[in-house]
Amino acid sequence: MKINTFEAINIKKRFEGVVAIENVSLNFCGPKICGLVGANGSGKTTFAKICCGLVGKDEGYIKINGQNVDINTPLDAKKYGIVLAHQNLSLIPDLTVWENIDLGHEDRQSLFFLNTKKSRNTAFNFLEELTEGEISIDDKITNLSPSYRQIVEIVKALSQNPNLLILDEPTAALEYFQVERLFKKIHELKEKGVSIIFISHRMQEIIKICDVVFAFRNGNLAGFVDFNENPRDENLIIPLVTGKEGYKLNNIKGCKRDFSNKKTVIELKDVNLKSKLRNINLSVKEGEILGIGGLQGQGQDYLTMVLAGVVPITSGKIYIEGTEVKFSQPLDAIKKGIYFIPGERTTEGLFMDRSVFNNLIYPRLSLNKDSFILNLIKLFKISDNIIKKVTLEPPKRDMIVSNLSGGNQQKVVFGRWLQFNPKILVLNDPAKGVDIQARNDLFNIVKELSNNGTTVILYSTSNEELINNCDRVIILFEGELVEEIQYDDICHEKLVSSSLRVKGD
Repeated sequence: MKINTFEAINIKKRFEGVVAIENVSLNFCGPKICGLVGANGSGKTTFAKICCGLVGKDEGYIKINGQNVDINTPLDAKKYGIVLAHQNLSLIPDLTVWENIDLGHEDRQSLFFLNTKKSRNTAFNFLEELTEGEISIDDKITNLSPSYRQIVEIVKALSQNPNLLILDEPTAALEYFQVERLFKKIHELKEKGVSIIFISHRMQEIIKICDVVFAFRNGNLAGFVDFNENPRDENLIIPLVTGKEGYKLNNIKGCKRDFSNKKTVIELKDVNLKSKLRNINLSVKEGEILGIGGLQGQGQDYLTMVLAGVVPITSGKIYIEGTEVKFSQPLDAIKKGIYFIPGERTTEGLFMDRSVFNNLIYPRLSLNKDSFILNLIKLFKISDNIIKKVTLEPPKRDMIVSNLSGGNQQKVVFGRWLQFNPKILVLNDPAKGVDIQARNDLFNIVKELSNNGTTVILYSTSNEELINNCDRVIILFEGELVEEIQYDDICHEKLVSSSLRVKGD
């Protein structure tokens, strides 16, 4: 059954008394590509989960083609062809690509036997459109890069032949060329009568692909922008998301800075890490923001981990302010003033079931920054100052971290190191999956640290973040440093061509 009209009317949802969705009503006529934007915790994902039956609504109702429908489970949603591709992947790491795609809607030859051949063919055909043979249906999920895991999640949803496809942050882990393939597929689906709900923090993508954009704020629908009636201008959307008229993205390239008289803080000479990094030579000055770019999986993660002492180098030398150092564990790097913001905050950066206070203060205890008898008044003051500095919302030290939005969780990760006045801050894709305003807040902190003398090494999968924040960018390809881009040449076209090893005219 094609979905010609979709209406959500007065949807409400609370979790343990906390409002997640409050009286949200929206509707559209299909086929249409509908963007959902808003800060982390604004209600976008909760709304999506209600639509596909993963979360039950407290009040309100949904109409499809003018008829009330009961959607209380994913099976209910499946009857109407509503399918969600998750932001937090639903894949099983130890199963293969085709097994994950097939899981939950298996083709059967009979009651007791699966039609394996048909399932493999289905998986191959859908996967081929988005990967062009770059991965095999027999690869295990655990061996795939984050971008290909995300693609498998999307393909799993596509293989169910949806009438309404909900994509929750589908491009957060994707390379630009993978995004282009996905957008091509989305347009093909629309041509076939499929509607898409596209949830994203990437405003440029929202503007590029969507027909209409619904903006969520604090659990409410703050408004919408129909691009059939309005120009494709982010300044029409940002005030709806932030609630601040005239608020604009901090997406202007900063002024060129001179580091010729600054001392070299960190230097790598002929650094190798097994097959992951090869003959890396680089140096970074005091207060400089060095960007690391390139296609995903070219050694950037390993370079950040080497700098942070997470993995020891195989050969080569690392110097801090002219003195050779050897790192065998993160503590060795920390003792030299190097602090690391990891790429996966929920598994690598936070104690999710602990409070904000515990997460902020725990490093002090581990590093023996305080006496054996704790001065709680002092520690409360330290944590409150950090909370204020990173503009945490809500500003409560006793809040359990898992109850915070993604952007605010990342602020806690940042905040735990600010108290130590880092000499060098190493960032591994710090704004991935973070909302517009939180991203601005985080990079304002980075720039403030840089202006105060902290050397920053930033790996980002977003070219926009590299362009707007970096003084220089190095490009890695197959574990080698293949190009260094100076400030004046940092632009999207240069980053793309350098990543692909395309020679300019």
